[in-house]
Amino acid sequence: MDWNIKQISIPVFDLEKSKEFYQFLLCNEIYDENKIPEPSNEYYIFGGNIKLRLYKLSKNKFNSDTLQSRRTYPTIGLAKFNTLKKKLVEEGIPYQDNKEKNSIIIQEPGLNYIELTELKSNITSQNFKIKNKWSFHHINLECYDVRETVNFIKKYFKIKEGSWQAPIELGEVNISPNQLAIFNLNDNHSGIHINKADFTFSWRNNFLHNPTIGGHPAFSVKDINFLLQNLKKNDVPFTDAKVYAMPNIHQVYLYDPNANIIEINQNI
Repeated sequence: MDWNIKQISIPVFDLEKSKEFYQFLLCNEIYDENKIPEPSNEYYIFGGNIKLRLYKLSKNKFNSDTLQSRRTYPTIGLAKFNTLKKKLVEEGIPYQDNKEKNSIIIQEPGLNYIELTELKSNITSQNFKIKNKWSFHHINLECYDVRETVNFIKKYFKIKEGSWQAPIELGEVNISPNQLAIFNLNDNHSGIHINKADFTFSWRNNFLHNPTIGGHPAFSVKDINFLLQNLKKNDVPFTDAKVYAMPNIHQVYLYDPNANIIEINQNI
């Protein structure tokens, strides 16, 4: 594989509350009493096979060179990272260069931020079974024109588009290529999902949440039923979608304290 997902960056307003929530959600741990060092605008949640970065949004960065997004965005490792940078320069496509991290941030045609860097191997899925409490599954990017974004990614990132495989009993989900596309890391629908906002999605499926609007990250856990019990016990509203969009994957949606939609799933 000549690409992978290295990090997911989730925008938050309250860093302390968000740290507590994600530790509860993914790590099954009570929030400890150690406060985030001051001053700080980011925090990493460990226990998975990638970096999960929570970063605090600021109201004072309108004229700043620091980019911030209201949407969650991925960091993608590419085997041909340096070739990509040259191509962007040649074609006059702007990007922000972070030389300290050896990464760049671009906006694809759907106006989602994507951070790009050199490819390095992730923790393996086998290690997830042994060591990790959670693992990355996919990042969903909402785009007005799915094919425009897909063609941009294929042209510049040099990664291959996959095909969506429906479960035996598909929910009320539009999986046409103009509505939903995938760049898959494996045959388990892991990777990058590109979708167009579907305004009646939650109504058709009788969901509390609409995962097609605003995009979302998705993480896999080892015991989805344990998660559901914890959510109920703590009065956290959720949508138990069960298996409805991807074969053998039980999906659950919820909001974090910052109104970001999060998906948690498990292979069953």
